[in-house]
Amino acid sequence: MYFCSILFMVELRTVIPEEIDRYLDSLVSNGPFNNKAELVRAALAAYTAMGAPMAQVFDKENIFSPDGRIYQTEYARESALRAPPSVGVVYDGGVVLATRVSSGTSVLWYPKLLQVNPRVAVSIAGVVSDGLMTLRKIRQAKPKCTDDLVDDLTEWFWENTAHRGRRPLGVFVLLATTLDGNPRLHIFEPSGACLEGRGIAIGRGYSRIQGVLNTSRPPRNSKEAESLVLGALGEGERWQKEEVLHLKVH
Repeated sequence: MYFCSILFMVELRTVIPEEIDRYLDSLVSNGPFNNKAELVRAALAAYTAMGAPMAQVFDKENIFSPDGRIYQTEYARESALRAPPSVGVVYDGGVVLATRVSSGTSVLWYPKLLQVNPRVAVSIAGVVSDGLMTLRKIRQAKPKCTDDLVDDLTEWFWENTAHRGRRPLGVFVLLATTLDGNPRLHIFEPSGACLEGRGIAIGRGYSRIQGVLNTSRPPRNSKEAESLVLGALGEGERWQKEEVLHLKVH
């Protein structure tokens, strides 16, 4: 006895404007497709492949994906890494920050290196609007010590990462302080993570710069620190120049 399986196919018809139909006919006649059905299937396959990640809820909001990732923070991090690099180095008497900025342009730009007050300086790489709001947050803070300021900024980043309806900040921040009477350097990234170090790089090409910092002798004074940060930055594009900021212990 033979069993026959019958598959019922439902045909979906879509009404399209006549001018688009003529355009599809021209694509079929001049392209590799035998008919418009093949053309439409190919277009749907390409669209699905491109839009599949965005069709999933965890790719639209700051929640965990099934494999434990938060894509929005990863996207914010990649955005910040496209910015020109900045680097900071600590020595016994202070902290030196350096960055690359565009030269020979009449366009106004917010400073990538900023001394907020005699004991606090920052370098920010990433989305301009996020950087300006972060600078505003730092200016509004009234910390008694470095740890207070670190806590304020950690909470600022965390609020934009963990709260539904917000997006992560697309910036990396180098925070140089001498609030405790000794120099300290911290890095904040879009996920809200904060780390302290003696030499830290952010922005485009940071891994190469960080490698130079990690293998170099710790600077003993401001002159050696400035030489180290400029050497770590290396040569930039012809339209860029270096800027250096010294934050010294008072």
